[in-house]
Amino acid sequence: MSTQTITTEEEILEVDTATGEILVTGAYADFTKVQTTKIKALKLLSHNDFVLINGTWEAKRDGLLKILTSLPLSYSWEIQKNVLKENFAQVNARLTVRNGNVVKVADAVGICQMQELRGNKTAHVMNATAETRALKRAIETLFGSVVNYYVVNYLVNQPRGGVAC
Repeated sequence: MSTQTITTEEEILEVDTATGEILVTGAYADFTKVQTTKIKALKLLSHNDFVLINGTWEAKRDGLLKILTSLPLSYSWEIQKNVLKENFAQVNARLTVRNGNVVKVADAVGICQMQELRGNKTAHVMNATAETRALKRAIETLFGSVVNYYVVNYLVNQPRGGVAC
């Protein structure tokens, strides 16, 4: 990972030149806390937390929830809009993650159509699937640099047939 870090007396600005992610904090202690959290999140992931879909590695819901619930941070999940129709569910929600003085927010939309469902085709399952998709997208937004780093370094660049994790 290629990063450029600028340190002044007032703030730290880190730019990941590969992904474009920018992290600005007001204090070095906050910057260090965020970097430590990213390292801890990376160590939580395993090959089993990902699935290869149409040639692209996707993080599974359980792997992303592992990051959110196992790290020393606080979070809130707020449903802002819930549309439920006979054959369609849409959930708009906001995930807020706090780590010390650093607060990151991600808005996400999850959609599910009844025709996608297998097995138990109920309004409850359709709505729950839409909410799960929204939560997954929000976590991917906030922890995308960690997920992308894992995929590039532990999945994509490994020979087929085995991953040492």
